[in-house]
Amino acid sequence: MQVNARVIYNPSAGMRAAREELRRAVAELRAHGWIVSLAETVHPGDATRLARDATSENLDVLVAVGGDGTVNEVANGLVDSATALGVLPSGTANVWAKEMGLPLGDMRTAAQRLAEAETRWVDVGQVRGENIAPRIFLLWSGIGLDALITRDVEPQREMKRRLGALMFWLVGIRDAWNYRGKRAVLLCDGKRLRKRMILAVAANAQLYGGIVKIAPDAHVDDGLLDVIVFEGTGLWATAWHLVRVFFGSHVRDPQVQVYRVASVAVSGKNLPTHVDGEPIGFAPVEIRVRPRALRVLVPKTANQSLFVASGE
Repeated sequence: MQVNARVIYNPSAGMRAAREELRRAVAELRAHGWIVSLAETVHPGDATRLARDATSENLDVLVAVGGDGTVNEVANGLVDSATALGVLPSGTANVWAKEMGLPLGDMRTAAQRLAEAETRWVDVGQVRGENIAPRIFLLWSGIGLDALITRDVEPQREMKRRLGALMFWLVGIRDAWNYRGKRAVLLCDGKRLRKRMILAVAANAQLYGGIVKIAPDAHVDDGLLDVIVFEGTGLWATAWHLVRVFFGSHVRDPQVQVYRVASVAVSGKNLPTHVDGEPIGFAPVEIRVRPRALRVLVPKTANQSLFVASGE
């Protein structure tokens, strides 16, 4: 089947070394009958602008080359359109690519799987706040300690590029050492809850950080978000939560609450917020689901437990 597609990439984000790999991936898509054009991003926000251009041109697919930050930018440009999102993983974090069963470091194989993928509609989350413009997320929005870590990592782009996930661990250990649980008020579908929490995550997908299932029962097409609240204060509570998340037993911890909701509002002092690993500001924020608002390419290798509905 002929597919009109565009591949976007950032030539400065490690792509110089991977340019030949990208060329082979594009050749693979063309071998499957795709008509492929390429576009480069230069400035922050270019990926969103290029995604909107793709929708106005009625392209079938926009393929983002990069990590979760790039995927987030593209999703913000494609939401509520008929243009589907595909991903060729390259970057620090590639959680969506892992959920889709796409291999890291092998763009040609990833391209082959995209070419043979089906298209599905999935939910997205949307965050807005007093000083935060509405922002879409595909994976999750975090409030508290994890958002503090992403905020502290973000200015150190070169170290982040060199160390990858290790950078988050190093900054995370430092931040967790001094972090104390914050008092927060949550409105989960209108139900008011008072918590002293280390962090809360509104998850659309299951994986977090690419290695653990923070929301093992989440689905990307059920019209709901899984809100996981980690209660407590201090380093030992944080460390205990981390260990239990790693072994997948956190959902049975009485200090961890899970709420499946269409919307959640969070307020409190000094509570940083992120979407898909990108810091966006501080609470108060309102987070809500936008059901089946984004088309995505879903390879046969994708985590099928993410879906409750069949493909188009």
